[in-house]
Amino acid sequence: MTNEKREIFRDNKLAVSVEHSIDVNQFITVPHLHYHYEIYYNVNGGKSFFIENEFYECGPHDLFVIPKTHIHKVVAEKNKPYERCVIHIDDEIIASVNSMPQMNFCLSWMDEVGTQYPRKVTLCENKHEKFMMHIREYNRIEDTRNELLLYSKLFEILAFARAEFDNTPTVCEKSAEPESWSDKALGYIEKNFRKISVLGIASNLYVNEDYLNKVFKAETGITLNNYIILRKIAEAKKLLYLGYSVKETCVLSGFNDYANFIRTFKRIEGCSPGSFEIHKCSSEVYKK
Repeated sequence: MTNEKREIFRDNKLAVSVEHSIDVNQFITVPHLHYHYEIYYNVNGGKSFFIENEFYECGPHDLFVIPKTHIHKVVAEKNKPYERCVIHIDDEIIASVNSMPQMNFCLSWMDEVGTQYPRKVTLCENKHEKFMMHIREYNRIEDTRNELLLYSKLFEILAFARAEFDNTPTVCEKSAEPESWSDKALGYIEKNFRKISVLGIASNLYVNEDYLNKVFKAETGITLNNYIILRKIAEAKKLLYLGYSVKETCVLSGFNDYANFIRTFKRIEGCSPGSFEIHKCSSEVYKK
């Protein structure tokens, strides 16, 4: 079994990262969010994609754009190789490009995915080959450590993605029903995490509480109760990042007791909410 790291609010180490990877063992992750933008491309092996309360069908050559702070996760097919490309882009890069003269906020569409734009597009074979060529070329340039060329290639990828999303009508996208008990629990938690209990989740899913907790722990590596706490803390970090006060964050993230919120946040993050800062990534776009 292959697991990603289990932090729910994740920090990226680089301003831009472009990865093409394949897992041959079972791939399991938990929902997560971050302050950077993500472009996710399922080459093969993805089954469904969870974004903001909903599971979407995820087939070969499906391209997703995930706006910053949108919680998401992929569900991969069992016992099949899982191949994907994942691009992370720091939010300051997107904001800087949008504010450049004569750019006319050309990347603002990335914040409108899920409303004005569809969650995903499906690439035909020719477009698939072109997209993978961009990824291979980016990785080749990365070895030269030439940031100017890397940003040039990044903008080509962004222009490619925008053209595909511009040409795809916003229609009612096919949702996917979660199959595993852990995914069903995650969907329910996302809609109710501010005021929820393990017993409440089990009752609403009509499943035994102990069994659900056991399955959830086996499939995610986290107990249900710990996941709920981490989800609340992730929401708190998101709200602090967006500029909410500590008191507002306490209430909006689902903590009814202010002292407990401070104590829990400090235990998990190692600092108080008032002193918390998002550690911005390196300005470099290549790996050291």
